[in-house]
Amino acid sequence: MTFGEFLREEFFGPLEMPDTDFYVPQEKQDRLIVPYMWDAEKKLIPYKGCNLAIMNDMAVPNAFESGGAGLASTIDDYAHFAGMLMAKGVYKGKRLMGERTVEFLTTGALTPGQRRGMDSWLALEGHTYGNLMRVLTEPGRAMAMGSLGEYGWDGWEGCYFANCPKEGLTILQMPAVHASHLRPAAFWLLASFDFGKWWCGFLMCIILITKFLMCFKMRKAA
Repeated sequence: MTFGEFLREEFFGPLEMPDTDFYVPQEKQDRLIVPYMWDAEKKLIPYKGCNLAIMNDMAVPNAFESGGAGLASTIDDYAHFAGMLMAKGVYKGKRLMGERTVEFLTTGALTPGQRRGMDSWLALEGHTYGNLMRVLTEPGRAMAMGSLGEYGWDGWEGCYFANCPKEGLTILQMPAVHASHLRPAAFWLLASFDFGKWWCGFLMCIILITKFLMCFKMRKAA
């Protein structure tokens, strides 16, 4: 069994994530959003590079299915995954991950010495890292609004995911701009748990290790 087959069988199928895979088939190519970057004159232009050795068009199944990057998806699919984490591993009444596994992923684990190494990373003030996701432990120091225990990941092209367990709130922000460095300052009105109402799409983090985001984007099918 390949890694992709495992993900489809254990997560993408049960989580109803039909648009999540390591490549975008021909019939969905018109939904793949072009990523952008800023040029020297501060104008947005299409990004033609291959970040993390991933081809922009994603038109061909890749021989190496990375555990670190490369899944294409939509925001609707991502919302299903985020909701499963919020429910401590349960989706629509079915357990897909152990509760302790979810706690392992979403609990801060860095020592004070390790956290000092993050002092120059202003966007992560007030945070620690759990097991591959940031975790907010000091909301008063955080650059963005947040609540104690919030966890998630932000990606290379501005993708931002956060679950706020205290509020039962999920935040998904999905630009597609290389090195955009966008962070939410007040997105409490952005998202709710009515996942049927999410709009537009994006490429998502690798399942199980939400850290690994690939920043391309897909339109939601009409």
